[in-house]
Amino acid sequence: MSVSQAAILGVVQGLTEFLPISSSGHLVLANYYLGWGEVLPLYVDIATNTGTLLAVLFVFRFDVWTAAQGFFRGIVSQEARRQEGWNVARLVLVGSLPTALIGLALKGGFERLNAPVPVSVALLATGFLLWFTPKPGTKDRAGQLSLRDALIAGVAQGLAVIPGISRSGVTIASLLWRGASSELAPRLSFLMYLTVSVGVAFLGLGEFREANLPVAPLLVMTIASFLSGYVALLWLFSVLRKGRFRWFAPYLWGVGLLTLAHVYLR
Repeated sequence: MSVSQAAILGVVQGLTEFLPISSSGHLVLANYYLGWGEVLPLYVDIATNTGTLLAVLFVFRFDVWTAAQGFFRGIVSQEARRQEGWNVARLVLVGSLPTALIGLALKGGFERLNAPVPVSVALLATGFLLWFTPKPGTKDRAGQLSLRDALIAGVAQGLAVIPGISRSGVTIASLLWRGASSELAPRLSFLMYLTVSVGVAFLGLGEFREANLPVAPLLVMTIASFLSGYVALLWLFSVLRKGRFRWFAPYLWGVGLLTLAHVYLR
């Protein structure tokens, strides 16, 4: 893989990981339309996800610190368990459990879906989900959500292992359905993403060794996804505040239908 290819894939990942349009699906389609082959190696997902993971850490550094501090204090203090940090931590941890279980269960099979046709179908499905997502609710504190709400979001995030199903889209949508506000829903969604991505990064270390890639493309993918991911995060919060989450649905329908037409009519 060349450095220019790595840069393009990194930017695609960064822009689409946090916007509700599926980064994994767009990586597959970028690979397809640019003529680099239909199947995208797993190490590309791992490298680009490292960059977006760092972007989340940077943007949500205060929330990460508050949740970590609240969790460890809450283990020994009943008073701390009534504070926001503990509530955020327990929701994120509980929500991450079904994601991890689903991801491990489907790990051996989802790579076969890294192709234009299944990705296009998944993009169409994501579009319908976004179109029918309700407006943000009034719950603006983690303590107002239940562990059941977190489990629902975790199951939704687990299903996003399928390329073309937007992780941010399905988790934010599920939290909005449960009454979360436009600020709380994405915050919990990306903290859940952070927890799972740390595990994926460790599990993927062996993939890098097997790929035997030069260091330069991996670094370029990581840096490009970090920078573009940072911009996309800021934009998404602006979109949610304006209640325009469903506006991404027509784009997903257009991309999905265009790709299906391109595959079957060319």
